[in-house]
Amino acid sequence: MSLDDVELTYRIVGEGQELVVLLHGWPQTGRCWRHVVGPLSRHRTVVAPDLRGYGASGLAESGYDKRSVAADLSSLIHRLGYDSAVVMGHDRGARVAHRWALDHPSEIDALVLLDILPTRFVMRSFDRDSASAMWHWFFHRQSDLAEKLISQNIEEYLRHFFDRVLESGAVDKDTFEHYVAAFSDRGHLRASLEDYRAGFTTDLQLDEADHDRGLRLRAPLLVLWGAQGGLAQSDVLRIWQDHHTDPAAVRGHAVSGGHYVPEEAPGEVVTAVEAFLDGTRT
Repeated sequence: MSLDDVELTYRIVGEGQELVVLLHGWPQTGRCWRHVVGPLSRHRTVVAPDLRGYGASGLAESGYDKRSVAADLSSLIHRLGYDSAVVMGHDRGARVAHRWALDHPSEIDALVLLDILPTRFVMRSFDRDSASAMWHWFFHRQSDLAEKLISQNIEEYLRHFFDRVLESGAVDKDTFEHYVAAFSDRGHLRASLEDYRAGFTTDLQLDEADHDRGLRLRAPLLVLWGAQGGLAQSDVLRIWQDHHTDPAAVRGHAVSGGHYVPEEAPGEVVTAVEAFLDGTRT
């Protein structure tokens, strides 16, 4: 679909009245939802786009901050004939979903965030251990250098992040090769790194300003995280409750596996989302 300054590619499945939008993370595409789309679309319409600059979607001169990407998705659902959606995001896509819910609260029927903490919280809490674990955030900030080095051997670079889930089979060989191909294009690689760079600048500034003026999430919120992932020792629910107008509207728990929640624990994700959405309707 052609938007104002970028072409978005998306997969749409199902014919239900309720719309669910699935937003992938890095280093992935909409294919990360391959085990989730089918079950969720039995009674709904499910849309899984590639975010701007990712996968089969187009490149733009700018606009890789979360506000701009959220605006893409707002335009997308309206052009599909919907006024609102259930929005679920993982990793970078969950940060886009968070911003979408702050900027356009009336468009978010319910929000599901997978394996993240708010950007402002993460940026304020870096210490030696967390910075070591999230070293790639800082590496990806390095304009030109990061692209030059990563592009020399994109397969091995991505394998570093996917090694454990490749071994477990959560990410199969064909899917891994799809991800490698998606980031082998220098323009798309650069765009994905601009996503990270925006996290240290525009995204953080917007999050801080909104938090200081008391803007909080309003939609019912489900947060899920990997029991063996980086958030295992974090008080995930409390942190998100602090970023919501109604702490009682925030639900969540850990699921099996690590960071790649949609691929490591798709069945648990579907079960949790179905129960959560049933609860929001009652």
